[in-house]
Amino acid sequence: MYIHDFAVRAAHAVNTHDPDAVVALWAEPAHYDSVLTGPQHGLAALRAREQALFAGFSDLRAEITPLGQDGDTGAILVRFDGTHDGEYAGFAPSGRAMALEMVAVVSFDDAGRVVGERVFLDAGSVVAQLT
Repeated sequence: MYIHDFAVRAAHAVNTHDPDAVVALWAEPAHYDSVLTGPQHGLAALRAREQALFAGFSDLRAEITPLGQDGDTGAILVRFDGTHDGEYAGFAPSGRAMALEMVAVVSFDDAGRVVGERVFLDAGSVVAQLT
């Protein structure tokens, strides 16, 4: 199952703040959609999003738990913890700790690379923590 390998490799990439390792898990068309960042398309947009995330939270840590997979679609529970010490998603640095949990539905190609991800999170909680 791709989702288990993806969860381990994605957590490592985030925890080492390596946008290239994140991008290596993906393939075009690389569709990403989150209420926080809006829809994004392509590997270049993915790389830019990861770089912005790492710049906004210099001590960001991720815990990613695979929830299951059916066919080419899987789900993960993601927990991010970090200090909002850089600009992110239009929010000026607050210096506050952030703890965020979200569920992502991930679609894979035949080679096991991600081609799409849709994120579900409590945007109100995120905004409250960033302001």
